[in-house]
This record gives sequence, structure tokens and C-alpha cells, in this order.
Amino acid sequence: MEIGLREWLIVIGIIVIAGILFDGWRRMRGGKGKLKFRLDRSFSNAPDDDNSPELIGPPRVLDTHKEPELDEHDLPSMSAARERDNNSKPKASKRKRGSEPQQGDLNLAAEPREREPDLFANADDDYPDESRNNGNAFASTETRDLPPVEEVLVISVISRDEGGFKGPALLQNILESGLRFGEMDIFHRHESMAGNGEVLFSMANAVKPGVFDLDDIDHFSTRAVSFFLGLPGPRHPKQAFDVMVAAARKLAHELNGELKDDQRSVMTAQTIEHYRQRIVEFERRALTQKR
Repeated sequence: MEIGLREWLIVIGIIVIAGILFDGWRRMRGGKGKLKFRLDRSFSNAPDDDNSPELIGPPRVLDTHKEPELDEHDLPSMSAARERDNNSKPKASKRKRGSEPQQGDLNLAAEPREREPDLFANADDDYPDESRNNGNAFASTETRDLPPVEEVLVISVISRDEGGFKGPALLQNILESGLRFGEMDIFHRHESMAGNGEVLFSMANAVKPGVFDLDDIDHFSTRAVSFFLGLPGPRHPKQAFDVMVAAARKLAHELNGELKDDQRSVMTAQTIEHYRQRIVEFERRALTQKR
């Protein structure tokens, strides 16, 4: 049977339609793969939120020991660390561990108490005036390339045990959260778990002089530690704050600690949300100032 022009046109039309359908199916399949890859990357970078948004840890047990008191004004100077990062030539002098506290150490105004380690000063204690604050924590200088820290978000973890957090257990816990020992003899969480990239937040010892001695970590213990994040600071402060909350919760959950905010109140889901709103408000003000 001889095939005419009409039959040939029908065959060619069927082939063209089949090719178009196949190409569309291939593009749709490729698009789903890219979407899945992006979602996987997004969730892989998200902080672990398996824990309850409320305070982590067993119910609080009333005891006779006095609760440590923390104050965010005594946290190490993040601005000082930034200034050292901008210097092209490192200083030749190096201080020995265990010597007198220098820049970056915690300033404590409270008098020593019997049978209790010296912790941060009360909020009612006298603080240095503005002239003394120049060059100290979160103060601005004309030589600094990066803007000074204007606001600090603090999460303190206080041990429920009389013996406090033991050095080896504390070190293992914070290393698992990606913190690395660094400047000012405290721990910092960088963008990379390996300790590379910008600093997201830091963790200081809440007991005088506010630092950690890795050489004597086996005999080290502390009643409390403080996680803190400065604004302006990391490029993505909300994500950095979520990572800090996850690290603080992990420490409190695994080492029997209690989370407190910068007002020394028990940290709840509402407190964490209030911190996030502070970040949003700070970013709004910063954006307004740029205009």
C-alpha cells in the first residue's frame, strides 16, 4: 500500500508531539531534583530542634547554695578581638595563662564570698563611667574598621550540681557543638565547625577571671558559663542566634544545667522569641540608618 503525503504528515506530527512531551517530562524531572537538592541543603544547615522550646533539663531542685549572678556588662570585649583581627602585624608579647587578667578578661566588681566562687557582679553594683569604657567591652574607637558592638544577647547556663561543670565533660560538649578555643582564652563558634570563617558567637567562663585553661582542663570546673552574641556581628544574626540557642540547650540538657537570660530569669520559649525580636528590631534600625 503506497503512503501518501497526508499519511507522512500525520506520522511526522506524531513524532514531533512525542518529542515535545518527552522534553517536557525531562525538564520537570530535572526541576524536581534541583528543588529537592536545595531543600536538603537548607534543612542540613538548620539547627537541631528536637528539644522542647521550653527550658531544657529536669525540674529545678531547690537547694541551699546561692544562685550565681551574671551580668552581660562583664563579658569579654568582642570589639577588642575585632581590632586584633584587623592588625596586619601580630604583637610580639604574649601573656602567660594564669597571669593577671588583661583586655578581654571579665571585670568583676563583687566582693569574694565564703565557700562560693566569685561570679559576675550584680546589676546594682557600680559600673565604670563612660571615660573608662573607651577601649573596653563593646566600645567604639576611630581605628576600628568594623562597627562597634551596640547590643549583646546573652544566654547563661548555670550548673544544678554543687560541683559545677567538670572540665573534660564541658570541653567535650562544646566541641561537639562546634565551638573552638581561641582569642581571649575563651571559646568561639565560627561559620565552619572546623573553626574557620567569621565568629557567630562566643562562650566565656562565668567565674573569675572568666577564661579557660586548657592546660589544666582535667582539674577545671565552673559553676556557670555564658554564651553571647554581639550586634552588629555575624552577617546572618538570626541564624547565628539559633545555633547559639541549640548549643546552650545541648549543654544544659546533657550536663544538668539551667538556662538563664541576661536578666538572670529562667529562659523560656517566650524569652527566646523576645531575643529574636530584638535582632529584627536592630536590623530594622541599621537599615534605616543606611538610608
